Amino acid sequence: MTIFDSKDPAGRAGLELGLLTAGIVSSMAEAHAAGVQAAQERKERRAAYVYACELAEARGRADELGRVAMRAVRHVASLEAEVRRLRAALEQRQAHIDRLRVRGAA
Repeated sequence: MTIFDSKDPAGRAGLELGLLTAGIVSSMAEAHAAGVQAAQERKERRAAYVYACELAEARGRADELGRVAMRAVRHVASLEAEVRRLRAALEQRQAHIDRLRVRGAA
């Protein structure tokens, strides 16, 4: 039945327009929901990508800091060895000075 062969063409036209409007609104709501979901998925993928990039960068920095720490430990060890040599030289020098004083006092 159409509006042309209906006993109430205005009511029938209103009903068809209402159904058509409901269909359009339903389609728009579904499209909106799909758009919101797609935007959320893009946001989550972007956050995961940013996290992965930051994690890779942090690991690189940690590796570099590890290498710096190892160089620092080696440097400190060489400085400690130099301090030991200098202390030994000072002790020898002081012992020599003390021997000279003992000979000079006698």
